[in-house]
Amino acid sequence: MEEIEKLKRQIELEKQAHQQTEIILEKKALELYETSEQLQLLNQNLEQQVKNAVDELKKTEKRYRYLIESVQDIIYKISTDGIFTYVNPVIKERLGFSEDEIIGRHFSTLVLPNYQEALINFYAEMVQNKEESTYNEFPIKAKNGNIVWIGQNVRRIENDDESIELVAVARDITERKITEDTLRATQARFSNFISNLQKGILVEDENHTIILANQLFCDLFNIDLSPSDLIGINCLSLADEIQGHFKDPENFLSRVNEVLEKREIVVEEQLEMVDGRIIERDYIPIFIEGQYRGHLYNFSDVTDKYFAHERLRKSEEKYRGILDNMTLGLLEVDNNHKILRAYDRFCEMLGYTNEELVGQNAKELFLPEAETDIVDERQEEREKGEASSYEVCLIKKDGTPIWVLISGAPIIDEHGDTVASMGIHYDITERKLLEQELEKAKEVAEEARQAEKQFLANMSHEIRTPLNAIIGMTHLMFDTRPTNEQFEYLDILKTSADFLHSLISDLLDMAKIEAGRIEIHKHPFDLVGLLRTIQRVFQIKLDSSPVEINLLTDVKITGNYLGDDLLLNQILLNIIGNAEKFTEHGSIDVMVKLLKEEDETCWIEFKISDTGIGIPADKLDLIFQKFKQVDSEQGHKHKGTGLGLAITKQLVELQGGSILVKSREGDGTTFTVTLPFQRSKNEVVKNNHVIKEADRSLESCKILVAEDNAMNQKYISSLLNKWHFTYAIASDGKKAVDKASKERFDIILMDIQMPNMDGYEATITIRNTKNPNQDTPIIALTASAMLDQKNKAFEVGMDNFVTKPFSPNHLLSVIQNYVNTKSEYAVMVTEEESTVTKTYENNIFLDNERLTDLYGDDREYAADIFQTFLEDVLPDFQEISNLIHQQNWEALRKLAHKLKPTLGMVGLTELEQLLIGIENQAKEKPEYESLQYMWSLFQIKLDESVPVLRAELDKLLAQ
Repeated sequence: MEEIEKLKRQIELEKQAHQQTEIILEKKALELYETSEQLQLLNQNLEQQVKNAVDELKKTEKRYRYLIESVQDIIYKISTDGIFTYVNPVIKERLGFSEDEIIGRHFSTLVLPNYQEALINFYAEMVQNKEESTYNEFPIKAKNGNIVWIGQNVRRIENDDESIELVAVARDITERKITEDTLRATQARFSNFISNLQKGILVEDENHTIILANQLFCDLFNIDLSPSDLIGINCLSLADEIQGHFKDPENFLSRVNEVLEKREIVVEEQLEMVDGRIIERDYIPIFIEGQYRGHLYNFSDVTDKYFAHERLRKSEEKYRGILDNMTLGLLEVDNNHKILRAYDRFCEMLGYTNEELVGQNAKELFLPEAETDIVDERQEEREKGEASSYEVCLIKKDGTPIWVLISGAPIIDEHGDTVASMGIHYDITERKLLEQELEKAKEVAEEARQAEKQFLANMSHEIRTPLNAIIGMTHLMFDTRPTNEQFEYLDILKTSADFLHSLISDLLDMAKIEAGRIEIHKHPFDLVGLLRTIQRVFQIKLDSSPVEINLLTDVKITGNYLGDDLLLNQILLNIIGNAEKFTEHGSIDVMVKLLKEEDETCWIEFKISDTGIGIPADKLDLIFQKFKQVDSEQGHKHKGTGLGLAITKQLVELQGGSILVKSREGDGTTFTVTLPFQRSKNEVVKNNHVIKEADRSLESCKILVAEDNAMNQKYISSLLNKWHFTYAIASDGKKAVDKASKERFDIILMDIQMPNMDGYEATITIRNTKNPNQDTPIIALTASAMLDQKNKAFEVGMDNFVTKPFSPNHLLSVIQNYVNTKSEYAVMVTEEESTVTKTYENNIFLDNERLTDLYGDDREYAADIFQTFLEDVLPDFQEISNLIHQQNWEALRKLAHKLKPTLGMVGLTELEQLLIGIENQAKEKPEYESLQYMWSLFQIKLDESVPVLRAELDKLLAQ
């Protein structure tokens, strides 16, 4: 009961913690909103100077230009006689076999022998009974000998020629199986604890820390603490305290150490106490998957047994009397479940008398139908002389259910035959009810998690939408030829807006940081210049404050350094911003020095000291915890999310650095950050905020912009006017659909969240109703940072997405890519065969300009895309041939439309244009021979491209 109460209290504490988290998130959302309002006000004052500008975010935003559909499961086909006829390349990664090693083999050769016959019969029945789909799990042996558990869905396919094939999607479920085994081991350990509760129980982990004890243990050794108070105490120190109760304390301690060292089971070891009692001790080491995880002590006061063993042995009635008074319910049954004897405690559990039970069939009387199988299995074990423990639900005399834990053992006669069974029943109904309550609590927590996820998505949209306009207007202001002073202010405004954007991203992606998925992008940067910019930002901010910010840089720090300047900027802004909040007068000093140089690594120390209110010594560990802020007794109002320093610490450690803090309440605080960088001889290309000019050949293109935010309408309109594009504005999705039904556009920019009809509904309507823009590229303008919303954009038929806030150059590159792709065809079916053949006799060349535009110098991202294309996307092209043979022109058009962007992402623009020709041919004038001919040319070129792509991937991975 104490353990249950403890669990209930823990659940209540978790609920309270969750409520506190919601309050903190609400405060944070309000603070972010207020910051956004302030930035909008500043932007309005400068709005008249706007024209156009550039944003450094071009490279990062483009990474998500395409989401390539990938398949991570094994997909295969087998004939009705079980022979593999097809398998996808994933089998190489999962099982180590190549496709050639699998095709032609019988599927059972991969299955472990004990499972082969059952699996063959299973699928034979599937074919015979004409079942459409089935699911099964079984182990197979990989090429390297490892055992892999497979869970697979199999569909029965009837071909046009009436032949039957089985198509399967097989998933690796080994990890789940291992988890299930671990849970069973945990349950067994818990059952072991429960079955011994009538003795003094003490359980320690591998570090000798007490994790479980009962009251009888405390009583046996006269321990004043309760069992719950013992949890967490080091048992070795407890042994020192209670050794005085033993007749030979030194031997007691030495024996404890000996037992712990050997880690072997010790049973019925007798200990003599000073007061004359005899304590019997069992020591049981606990091993999980071969790893030592602690041990269990089982103590019993056997004084009476020690002095009167012979008398008790001869006294059968006394023995039975003791059993009758035990708190566990005992029941004896024969091999046919007929009740031989029911002890008093068992009768009380079920509400019967002994006379009512003797002679009855226990299985028929107590067990619900759903529980009979498990009892039959255990009866087979009894007949083999085996004991076991299991849980079942029993029905009491009044019809109410009761859950019991049964420890059953066979009763063996003098001939070694099992003649009956003894079952010890322990009532675990309360535990089961608690488990149900925990399950309900889990469901509530999951609902809360989904609500939090939706909240973050909405907050992301609400903040990023005006932030897009703020950053966009800042870009345009750079294009008004500002003075040097105005240029500096604009640069600071943009830096602050970018920092706000980064803060939002940090808030929404904290889990990403903790999961270790934040990437470090190293490139040359001017360290001293970055420090001066940060100093200038805070000088302007502190202009009317009695606080100065001073920068002292080591003369040894010169030239450019190789590292991630964005992460460094965020680290310093977080720490200095924190100092500024709690410093009312005095100064903030930033001292930077070169600590040491090791080979090519320069260790640079950043020391930020302030004269603020300081931090109490007992609260220093608190400042790096998420959503935690030190309570102030001086009336200072805390600002921010409570995430800044937590993120800062993780970003520092992610780069191999360290962060320390020293402070004394009332005397200020000093943060010391040490980070490794490398010296760089490369020049740093400074951002001059120049907006690219559009290709003059595209000035005739027409663009439909669906955007409800007036500031964003102004921003996008200014950009399109600069590029001399013709455009129309729709303020909601319904108006966008109306305009798309009346005139043809070359590209549609579609906001996601709009009144009347959102961007998803508008896209679905345009794609599925007859109008001039059914196949027009639609680009989502989304302020959401949530991946599932971006995935939904592709699912409803959008071609790409641009995340707000976006830069002018990024938007221009997206427009140009789609308009260019749509207006040019590399190969037309009407060309002469000799001309086409000559074109494809040339060597394969990758479009380096396209690749540079997509990935810049981010080789890691480029390598990931190339590898995904070769492993996951490349096999999908073979379906084109099947669709041509089937003359399924609509499916062919959709597949070609889906696959064509993937070619451009790996620089195969020539093949991309050829696939566009196949797409258009399938849509406008599908002819079998023409499409088959175009596919043959495409396939030859694609096969020739594979070695080039692999070589490029190797080069990217090597750099």
